[in-house]
Amino acid sequence: MMTLALQFLETAAILVGVVFGLFQLRQLRIQHDVQGGAELLRSMQSPETASAALALFELPDNLASNELKSRLGEKLQSVLALCAMFEGMGALVARGQVPIGMYEDFFRVGTVLCWRKVRRYTEEQRAAGWTNLFEWFQWLAERMEERARVDDDVPAFERFRDWRSEADYRRLRPARRG
Repeated sequence: MMTLALQFLETAAILVGVVFGLFQLRQLRIQHDVQGGAELLRSMQSPETASAALALFELPDNLASNELKSRLGEKLQSVLALCAMFEGMGALVARGQVPIGMYEDFFRVGTVLCWRKVRRYTEEQRAAGWTNLFEWFQWLAERMEERARVDDDVPAFERFRDWRSEADYRRLRPARRG
């Protein structure tokens, strides 16, 4: 009888350890997501990034390379740096190192609109020999547009008007494709 009780206690201890371990893994994942989101925001929200994005947004879509360069002037380098940042984010999202839903919440519209501005420039540069220029930026913009068309976007301040706590987030966030 004593042996049976000891076996039961050993089994219970192992079970408690496994449950505790699973709980710790879940907590670690949540902490990782929060830290990843904070780092994502920090990396893409600098005065230089904002300035480049504003300069780009003021332009019409699909300008030829020479016209894009002419209109941007000195801002061209900062716009190309912004494109390179989107390029890096595309690879991180594809690898799963940045959850696509988190990226989408922060930068979906900006990614798609910036891509529309530099698409023709990129295609011309590719035709001139730089075949993989901004390949991950394009991939990321296409994924963002697939998940929810930017032209049909409802701003967060309207979508989340009935938000009262973080528990409301999933209920109010529209279902995304992909």
